[in-house]
Amino acid sequence: MNGRALQDELIRYLSDARLRAAPPASLPAGEAEKANRFARFLARRYYRDRLQRSFRYSRAFSGRTGRRAQEVCDLPECEAFLNDCVLGSIASARRAGEMAAAHLAPGQSLFPWWSDLITYESTHLLQTATTERVQPGPHYQHSPSATCIRFDWALPEMLPKLRQGEAVGEDFRCPVTLLFARTHMGKIYVVELDESTAAVLRAADGSRAVEQIAKAGGVTGPQAEAGLSNLAQIGALEPPR
Repeated sequence: MNGRALQDELIRYLSDARLRAAPPASLPAGEAEKANRFARFLARRYYRDRLQRSFRYSRAFSGRTGRRAQEVCDLPECEAFLNDCVLGSIASARRAGEMAAAHLAPGQSLFPWWSDLITYESTHLLQTATTERVQPGPHYQHSPSATCIRFDWALPEMLPKLRQGEAVGEDFRCPVTLLFARTHMGKIYVVELDESTAAVLRAADGSRAVEQIAKAGGVTGPQAEAGLSNLAQIGALEPPR
């Protein structure tokens, strides 16, 4: 095995708990334990950093809630997660978001929009803490982390105020549908969808050609083509090979 291959194998071993559960026989027990400790250290740093980045709006209210999302990385219940997480996987990012949401749940008694905000930040975490990709197929298909959610509060207008720790009133209670997506280069988008683009997104399930997507989505051919191009550009859809 050459140096690059060995380095790649080591990275996979440290980032994937499934591999560490059955270390190769050539690895001495003492070295395996050292690798496990280092892997847990890396995982804790990885998820703490991404929780801090994705839950930055709720953090502005930590003076009132007494809690921050990244604190879950030091709680006892996180130990089992660190033992079996796979860095960059959707499943592990979702578990980290669920732990953070449970930790921040007391804020629901303080603010009526808190649940929407935590859902927003948990969904954002799926973009910052994942690297999973699908193999290109013959048709457009959803990217693994792309998520479309309907909120009861106008979060795009609220976020600048929330970032300053300024609570907002009932005048911001207005439904909005947001798409969260991540490009292959790691750029994250959170966009409000118009009706035709949302229809195209729903129809692009990996089994339909462009003309079939247009028909299923109830849009014209040019609308389907424009929507598919825009969604692929922000990483919400994987274009066909």
